[in-house]
Amino acid sequence: MAVKNGVAEQHVDKSEANMKTATGFTDLLKISKNISYYKACYIFVDSNFDHTKKCIESANYYLSETRDEDDDMEEQEDKYLAWLEYATFLAIIDNKLEHHPNASEDDLIEAVIYYLEEDDFLD
Repeated sequence: MAVKNGVAEQHVDKSEANMKTATGFTDLLKISKNISYYKACYIFVDSNFDHTKKCIESANYYLSETRDEDDDMEEQEDKYLAWLEYATFLAIIDNKLEHHPNASEDDLIEAVIYYLEEDDFLD
């Protein structure tokens, strides 16, 4: 695994792709501030992921760079789950920060959990 600008690149067996990997929610937030090439691709998580705060805080997040990588990840259901579309994740974070500019990381996690449970934004 190579690390470039604080972001791990992990080899994904089937797709022969270099995925961006964030370890934990803090790293995912850091990455999300600097990525412009994700259009409607998903953020993937390990197959044992659940929507608890503890899991969201410490999970591995895998971000594809292309639709082909997205498709390859979706085919590996035994290893990965499509968690949120990248654009949706950004919208959740942006919405929370728009209403609460000083929101903490815990507040952002709460907003993500709320969205996952309610399919709505937490202002």
